[in-house]
Amino acid sequence: MVKINPEYFEVVKEFGAESSLKCYQCGTCTGICPVSTTDQNFPRRFVLYSQLGIEEKLLDAPEAWLCLSCKLCTEFCPRDAQPSEVMLAIKRMAVESGNTPPYIRDFFTNIHKQKNPWGLGKFKREDWVKKADAEVPKVKDNPEFEWLWFVGCAHSFDNRNIEVTKKLARILNDIGVNFAILGREEGCCGNDVRRAGEEGLFELLMDENAKTFDKYGVERLFTHSPHCFNAFKNEYEGYEVKLILEIIYDAIKSGKLELKKPINKKVTYHDSCFLGRYNKIYDLPREILQMIPGVELVEMKSNREMSLCCGGGAGNIVGDYEGEIQPARVRAIEAAESGAEILAVACPFCLLMLEDGVKMEKVDDRVTVKDIIELIYESAYE
Repeated sequence: MVKINPEYFEVVKEFGAESSLKCYQCGTCTGICPVSTTDQNFPRRFVLYSQLGIEEKLLDAPEAWLCLSCKLCTEFCPRDAQPSEVMLAIKRMAVESGNTPPYIRDFFTNIHKQKNPWGLGKFKREDWVKKADAEVPKVKDNPEFEWLWFVGCAHSFDNRNIEVTKKLARILNDIGVNFAILGREEGCCGNDVRRAGEEGLFELLMDENAKTFDKYGVERLFTHSPHCFNAFKNEYEGYEVKLILEIIYDAIKSGKLELKKPINKKVTYHDSCFLGRYNKIYDLPREILQMIPGVELVEMKSNREMSLCCGGGAGNIVGDYEGEIQPARVRAIEAAESGAEILAVACPFCLLMLEDGVKMEKVDDRVTVKDIIELIYESAYE
């Protein structure tokens, strides 16, 4: 028999799930969730459990980790019950009780010890600089920097994304941005640590980063990762935060960066969760793509607010997603159905997940996944 503890809702509230009281079980969240199945009734039954204070169902719920923190359910909830925040609260409770999946524990451990999701040696964070065909000063080399370039974990450690980082370095030099990087002193922003429920580790990372920023007088920073952008924009305080795409857009408009070579391709753009639903940035990437000569922009069936998650958020970038529905594969099919030859992304996790998705769906002979920066670079330099 299920044990209902009326007082337990007070505990749930402490973890941020008080919004669940607004839910009247209409099922909108389940109907729109990209990974839900009818037998699971996901995620609305967890919202119901939190309303009723059914402790055992909340603390022992492996299905809670199917939630990608994509925020699609919250975007369209008619009662503003914020189901995604309720799921986050459940994850926080699971973390507090030590009841997390092994891959999530490894994710936390890797970031705590090495400051990146993959557990690669943190001393290697600046190794990509040696491969760059441009000057990349560190804060000690350029103490008069105007902007800190927060490179981020994926763009520092992942080989596929390092190719994007190197191109960014040249662009930033050529358009005259006065920047510096932290190099080995850069940590993890903590965005996905928080979305996976480890509040204590997030607070530690935020404190460490703030001390490093204070050490070098950082007031303004930019980043290419939507995950880092979301963390610094919405979770930290006291910094002016820009997306690299904003800086590049201004450079194209002013003529500092000239896009010359036509890319005569049909291109579709994937709205990442942390640029789109979390920060309402939908037009900027599309406007940049349309500035590239020859590009024909087409839309996937699910776009803008309705965009589907790539599946890499909330710690899933390091694990094999256990849900029946694989988000990256679903998205790959949508890209192929749009008739696009290029699937453009503006997120390092999306780049990795969707490249795997098009390969697994065997549409990689028709659709190539590229970062927007790669398309800009191709038009400007190649």
